[in-house]
Amino acid sequence: MKSPKPNPIQRRSCRLGPHWVTVDSHGGKVTGVTLGSKGSGDDRKLAGDLERVLRSGKVPKHLSTDTDGLPAFTRKVLACCAKIRPGQVKTYSELASAAGRPRAARAVGQVMASNPFALLIPCHRVIGSDRTLHGYGGGLDMKGWLLAQEGWRFAGKGRGRKLAAGRGVGAGH
Repeated sequence: MKSPKPNPIQRRSCRLGPHWVTVDSHGGKVTGVTLGSKGSGDDRKLAGDLERVLRSGKVPKHLSTDTDGLPAFTRKVLACCAKIRPGQVKTYSELASAAGRPRAARAVGQVMASNPFALLIPCHRVIGSDRTLHGYGGGLDMKGWLLAQEGWRFAGKGRGRKLAAGRGVGAGH
């Protein structure tokens, strides 16, 4: 008797604005999102799905994430981050408090830095307590671009770029 073939990892890539995104899936769940590196092809359906996720904050079932195997704290932080709606931001400290560990802002930063589900779990909406943009897997330009798509404006350039007045930290939470 032959054993069934395992489901291979499915890799799909698309352009989202000026940026490339690759989504890996296995067994009907997303196992990872890679930002910035050009994949093969430009899957317009995937691009449309991701644009809807970014606009609505709702992730369709076929893009649900597989967090099995991640540490409990990581899963908790990612679940709290997933609740940040489009147009809202939270600081690392606010996200730490929401995850039940108010003094763990740096640990939250580490979780955000290694978020395997960028865009689907919107770590681009997490900022420093001084309103500056901190690291992002797709680079600060992509983080700024994503926030600008949600209506945010910026003061300054480069690493010191901050969210400008117009939408405030805490607005709409």
